[in-house]
Amino acid sequence: MRKAFAMTCLAALTALTGAVPAMAGGALETFDITGATPSPIAGQVTAKVIGIRWDSRCMPVQFVVNNTLNPIPNPLGAPFLTVAAATTAMQGSFNAWNQIPTSFINMQITGTVANPGVRGFDMKNELTFRTAAGFTAIASSPSTSLISDVTFVNGQGIDGDADPDVSSAITVCTDVDGDGDIEFPAGFYKAGTILDNDVQFNTKTTNGYRFTDTPAAMDTTTRSVDLNAIAIHEFGHSFGLAHVLLNNKSASNGGGATMFPFIDTGDPAAEADQGTLDTDDIAWASYFYPEGSAASGPGALQAGDVAFNSVYGLIRGSVTHGVLNQPIAGASVSAIDRNTGEVFTTGYSGTAQLSYNPATGGLFFTGNVAHDIVNGNYVLPVTKANWDVAVEPVDGQPVPVTSVGFTTQIGGFYGQHNFNEEYWNGNQEGAIEKRAGESKNVHVNEGEIQTGINIITNADVTIANFGARDFVGFTANPAGRYFAVRIPASQIQAVNPTGDITIQAAAFNTVVTDNSVVPAFARAMLTTGSVSGTTATVNLANPIEQETGFIGGDNDFGLLYFKNPHTLGKKVRKDIEKGDITDLFLVLQLPTTTPFPGVSNAAPFIGLDGGVAVNDAPLFGYSFISSDGGVTWVQQPSFNFLFALILQPAS
Repeated sequence: MRKAFAMTCLAALTALTGAVPAMAGGALETFDITGATPSPIAGQVTAKVIGIRWDSRCMPVQFVVNNTLNPIPNPLGAPFLTVAAATTAMQGSFNAWNQIPTSFINMQITGTVANPGVRGFDMKNELTFRTAAGFTAIASSPSTSLISDVTFVNGQGIDGDADPDVSSAITVCTDVDGDGDIEFPAGFYKAGTILDNDVQFNTKTTNGYRFTDTPAAMDTTTRSVDLNAIAIHEFGHSFGLAHVLLNNKSASNGGGATMFPFIDTGDPAAEADQGTLDTDDIAWASYFYPEGSAASGPGALQAGDVAFNSVYGLIRGSVTHGVLNQPIAGASVSAIDRNTGEVFTTGYSGTAQLSYNPATGGLFFTGNVAHDIVNGNYVLPVTKANWDVAVEPVDGQPVPVTSVGFTTQIGGFYGQHNFNEEYWNGNQEGAIEKRAGESKNVHVNEGEIQTGINIITNADVTIANFGARDFVGFTANPAGRYFAVRIPASQIQAVNPTGDITIQAAAFNTVVTDNSVVPAFARAMLTTGSVSGTTATVNLANPIEQETGFIGGDNDFGLLYFKNPHTLGKKVRKDIEKGDITDLFLVLQLPTTTPFPGVSNAAPFIGLDGGVAVNDAPLFGYSFISSDGGVTWVQQPSFNFLFALILQPAS
């Protein structure tokens, strides 16, 4: 299948001095060593993880375009994009953020700079098509920010050159001396304040991209990409937004958030979608830069502005690991509209901190989870509606912890991202639940804060007869093909053998070729069957549970929740004991009509473990394919399909 390519977005840690603890939301992160509080590691200090942000005195944030490559290089052919055209396109991308009525973020291109080298920390916010020889991403947006509270004084240098970067003669960030760099007003600044942001776009012949600037120029060439789709994402980082996990809005909308970290450069519809702000992007830009939050200055209401509190309310709560009994750092929490089924916004749980070595500038885990993870709190900005609140791990599918920030990496280090996704279940919430797929309504009005939406992840037993995903398959899938995975009865009986069980859900790892496409399947089911040698008989006519029109995961696991898990567990146990069930099967069927949706017209794929010289798990022989409507099932001895059954001891 075609790959989706990553956009690397960095927040530089080579800052100066720098901030306050804050629960993770959609923020790019740095750290705060204000006060130099000793950490558990001798000679080091506690570094509180915080978000980065522009000070309101720097509104509008002023950017300059590097004009030394004109026209813009095109690694695929003759250059065609001028600096002037690229500037117009990039200002349009800035304007998408600037025009959010509930946010006072304001970013403007104010001129050019003739920099023959690559970007650097120089108090110039540079937009450049020059990148270093070792740069391999499509683009990145590195920022330099403070790592402690500081008071800047008149004439002070910040970036290390001989030119003063602070002036007491100004009240807003300005190029006082006309030399092209920005001076800051003298005064107090919080840790996390952004001092310099640059955005670099890769156009190198070796690994760069052709950047186009019109919708008509979007194509399926994977090394050609829409400039707006990339710029609008990077500019979200420019004012402090982090990557999110939102790449599939709903069962009818395969789009996602602009701040999702991967873009499918071979899917024009995906490029167009990523170049359009999502509700998630708009909500976080508004939360961090809220209109109506000040009596004067950029945060004060002006013509065309809409107060944040007149549109948004907040959902607040915490996430606790149901097995480890620890607050989780970096769990991804989502608010889903109960009426439309669309994900509205996502955020991350946890207030976290690390240990900082002042002598080397290094950051360290302390090994003390109680120190490194202060709490599992989260916040979600939402509009007036009824919401389901869901949680999922940052486990590499669809996004790894390293693509988000310190908070997710801290949770990953302590092994916290090993739970199954689930919903908040009101007073039924707990490590052991009657129905993990049940959700309780959270109603929020504008200006209202709904608190106490505290999630405890389930203490599941997951029967997963596979290792790490090595491939996805298969190519040239025909319509209606079935995939099945055997779950031997002995594995069911081994779970809580002296008590009852609940059979909560089935999990299917799925992928789409075109990122704009919903990972839709004809049906998913749990059913019975048997195996004789290398052949299987699977009962498709009378499944135990099934869902037609099943929506899988977009490079993730999609869950089929069962309606009555406790009753199902008792019945399966009883039928196994009577000999009526010898094996269970998890079954997934491809769509039955063609052409398949998307520019590639490809069927969705399933995750595969195997096909490598040395596999990380045994090849169990439990995976089967049927291409004739379930009459004949062919064993796939070289692969384990990534289908799992999720159980719990009965509550």
